[in-house]
Amino acid sequence: MITKFLKNEIIKMLSSKRNYILLIFMAFMIGAIIYMIYLSRGNIINNTPKSKQFSSEIKWQIMNMNSIIFLSQFSVEFIFRSAVPYFLFFMTVFSVESFGEDFYSGNMKFFANIDKKCTNILKAKILCLIIYSFLIVMINLILGFIISSLVFGVSFNGLSRIIVIYLSAIIPAASFALIIGIISMFIKNKTISLTVGFASSIFITVSDKITVSRNFSPIGIIGIIEKFGTENVYSNMPVKSLIMPNIIAGIYLVSFYYIGKKIFSNREFIY
Repeated sequence: MITKFLKNEIIKMLSSKRNYILLIFMAFMIGAIIYMIYLSRGNIINNTPKSKQFSSEIKWQIMNMNSIIFLSQFSVEFIFRSAVPYFLFFMTVFSVESFGEDFYSGNMKFFANIDKKCTNILKAKILCLIIYSFLIVMINLILGFIISSLVFGVSFNGLSRIIVIYLSAIIPAASFALIIGIISMFIKNKTISLTVGFASSIFITVSDKITVSRNFSPIGIIGIIEKFGTENVYSNMPVKSLIMPNIIAGIYLVSFYYIGKKIFSNREFIY
């Protein structure tokens, strides 16, 4: 039964026009970062006052840019960015559509007639959140690697490390999206649900960056990555420091699964 529901969720996910917006936005960000790197190179070469703001490590990275160094910077800009967490914005939109919009449109009522307990519907939606999070991360990784390889030159040194850092964002993003998705089931207005999701992602990521809340936040991984900084993420950040944030995110995911299970079992599926 769950396979049927999951297939339906995946079809809806892949057929959404949101995917085109995502690809265009990623390509735009890559182009913008490449342009900024070339500007920074010029400043360093000409020894302008602006170049004195860069650390020696940053200067070395800019002057020796390759696909691996670029990926570490691109991940911080798109996936691990606080204040304007683009990754979480896309996850919020997807989650609100999957939970809140499906609930109030009557789609869930239709499937509830098939799955009386509705637990399989919830499981399918959670799995789809994880899959969508994985797809965004992988598209981000592959697109960034290909374009940066063509522009700056290809390198595979440290690629496995970069992949692990990218993948460490999947469960935290899915956990946050699940929380927002469940909240959206109690807010009939989609715009309000999105506003709550966007505002929450900004508040939490900023808080995680400057306080110890990152140690028990569902998306604390973002604050941890930003704390290390781009140059340290690439070279010095211990991979084991990614484990605990993912365990905490996993606890949130499981906890809100049971909360969602309770809600799905008791909430009337009405229009």
